[in-house]
Amino acid sequence: MAHARVSRGIVAAEGALGSASGGQQSSAAAQERIVAQLRTANADFAAAASQTGAWWTAGGRLIPVVAQQRQALAQATAVAGNVTSVAEHEAAGIHLGQITYQHGRINLAKLGAVGRSLQTVDGHLANAERHLAALKSSWLVSPVQSRLGILDTEVVKAKSSADLAVEVLGAVPSLLGDHGTRHYFVAFMTPAESRGLGGFIGAYGELTADRGRITLSRSGDISQLNRVPTGSRHITGPPDYLARYGGFHPQDYFQNLTFSPDMPTVTQVVAQMYPQSGGDHIDGMLALDPAALGSLLEFTGPLDVPGLGELTAANAADVLLKGQYAAFPAGKEQGARHDYLQDALRQAFAKLSSGTLPAPQSLAEVLDADVRQGRLLLWSLHPADQPMLRRVGLAGAFPSPRGGDLLAMTTQNAANNKIDAYLQRSLTDHVTYDPATGRVDSTVTVALHNEAPRSGLSRDVIGSFPGSGLAPGTNLTWFSLYSALRLTGARNGTSPLPMVATPELGVRTYSAYVAVPAGATVMLTFELQGDTEPGPDYRLALNTQPLVLADHDQIDVSGAAGWSPTGARGWIPGTDARQRHVFAFRAGR
Repeated sequence: MAHARVSRGIVAAEGALGSASGGQQSSAAAQERIVAQLRTANADFAAAASQTGAWWTAGGRLIPVVAQQRQALAQATAVAGNVTSVAEHEAAGIHLGQITYQHGRINLAKLGAVGRSLQTVDGHLANAERHLAALKSSWLVSPVQSRLGILDTEVVKAKSSADLAVEVLGAVPSLLGDHGTRHYFVAFMTPAESRGLGGFIGAYGELTADRGRITLSRSGDISQLNRVPTGSRHITGPPDYLARYGGFHPQDYFQNLTFSPDMPTVTQVVAQMYPQSGGDHIDGMLALDPAALGSLLEFTGPLDVPGLGELTAANAADVLLKGQYAAFPAGKEQGARHDYLQDALRQAFAKLSSGTLPAPQSLAEVLDADVRQGRLLLWSLHPADQPMLRRVGLAGAFPSPRGGDLLAMTTQNAANNKIDAYLQRSLTDHVTYDPATGRVDSTVTVALHNEAPRSGLSRDVIGSFPGSGLAPGTNLTWFSLYSALRLTGARNGTSPLPMVATPELGVRTYSAYVAVPAGATVMLTFELQGDTEPGPDYRLALNTQPLVLADHDQIDVSGAAGWSPTGARGWIPGTDARQRHVFAFRAGR
């Protein structure tokens, strides 16, 4: 008798959850549809709970096996009814369309109201999750187990989404200056001249957030921050940043502070340097590259930059990475070009700080790829904000191996040119893993292909620093391999490649200078060995540097003698900056 009502309730609840998780509650009509689905689900679950818990079913409590089915169905339908009832009541308050950015301001009061409604739903979902977990029993017959499994899965998914939403809505007000004005350094990175985080800083800005209103209070070419006399600025940490990059005197060249591939580290260093360079105390840092700026133009509309022409969402990345250098072929125009770069940044943020942005779902759809690829990053120096920024992927934090393996590579421009827009990298990692001991043997092969020509481009692109002796079109890069393992051998082609080992970010880093002639490919090979936590799973964390041309990578894993993989033994990583993968093994064939 309860079967039909339970089934209808599940379908209605799934429809509401699907619409909500897809961000479709942005419009009033969609919001009403979700409320109607929740109302239907609540009515069906309530009716089913009444039937399964009715007085005339009480005799079932005395019959072994039947008693477990009755209890599970009665409690599960009651739990489902409670959740949908609360969700229906709070749904009107959970209207993401109310969270709007208009005329450079977010209404923090509405943001708080939505957050409070979500907290209520989240609390009831937590209770539902606990009740459903307590109902699990080996006595339940398959149909009952199946239905409970469906309900449990949906509640867990909804709880995870609600947790995230509550965390985000709880952190955003403070990020936007609800508890005191916030100042954020804006770094416009140019991966045409690569650095560990992506690119060197070509232009900068300062965002001020005050009670939900965001303004660009300062902007300029990065050279403005280098006018303080050499030797008068100092960096006091982090220690591994100083140990690895101190020899390059980053305190004298603000544009090079993005040496580290870890956004929290770079933000900490910038926070020390900016006040010493004429700026104010900062609460965090926003970093973006031309691809991310292009995505922002989806919201602002085109920019008219004198000398560069019209920048649109479709052409901004190409113009800022390559086209601008064709517009200014001679080295003497370098200063003017930088002025135009900061003008583009200033125009974009001026429009953002006075304009209107779409609902959160539309915003996320446009910016999602830039965030995942590490092209749009945000880090706060306030500890309370940091868990949320990590969870949504904005933190740009270098991963930890967590007892497993880790692999990353960075190429950093060493010739003072913009040739990295033509660098194509490929990496192949052949791994043998022993689950009994945790021993890992790895052979990493890296191909660096330089697509730059020998002539036809300005010396800013294919030239090198005076006295380098490098032929035009040569890409001179400071190559670094990050690993949780020990390096036992390195080759450039067939020749030994001496490398300098330095600890950084909790792993080992191996570095060497590599020159790649115009049109050529250099093959680097690395032999690595080490121990990870033993067990049936080989776990690998991968960090990818967001360059102009996306990497071509492949991971192949085999088991030591007596072990074989239970699933896929190969992995072709995507373009996400931070990825994790697990390869499972079993004994025997």
